[in-house]
Amino acid sequence: MNPRTLLLLLGPLLLYGNPVFSQALQQDQTHVATWNRFADQTLALHRQLIDEQNVERQTTTGGYAHLPEFYRQESYFHDGELISRVQWEIESGDLHVIEVFIRDDQGRVVRDYTAAYLPEYHNAPTQTLVSLHTYHGDLHAFRSFDASGELVVERCTGTLDGESVNILQDLDQIFQASQVDEELRQTREYRHCFEGLPREPGEYLHPKGKDE
Repeated sequence: MNPRTLLLLLGPLLLYGNPVFSQALQQDQTHVATWNRFADQTLALHRQLIDEQNVERQTTTGGYAHLPEFYRQESYFHDGELISRVQWEIESGDLHVIEVFIRDDQGRVVRDYTAAYLPEYHNAPTQTLVSLHTYHGDLHAFRSFDASGELVVERCTGTLDGESVNILQDLDQIFQASQVDEELRQTREYRHCFEGLPREPGEYLHPKGKDE
């Protein structure tokens, strides 16, 4: 699992077993329907991609401290590039995590989709992500949105004129610090990083492949 996804999944996993969280999620049926639909669409895109391409599958198992052999992970590669990764609960066969990566002709990720369920909890995913990527010179930036279309993180790394760039704004910073966010947006580094990258997911809120 890549560091971005791991970072974003750790928070929801800490909520495992929290009855207040579980009750709130069960009561929001619009949220439940939207996020489950997104997970289903992401899984359907995964199946479409592996049907359309010659792929190599690598299988491992993994889990957590209290569930060490919890999931079977299947990673799919085309021409050496990761195109999707799926984790299935070993005992139940239910989906645990799905990740799909859409690449350009240079092999760079331009979009990726993630949906993740808490262990043994399948009312709805507790994490959904639509990430849009852009590249400018030696800079790589992305913005991630949840399945409801809310911006949850923006990130940029690389170099600009030989100087290191490392920008990260998570959900709390985006929501709470609008003035600081506006000041950051005016910096040269930020403008170079995120030029042309939408602040809304638009049509990509619905998982789709490269040429769709």
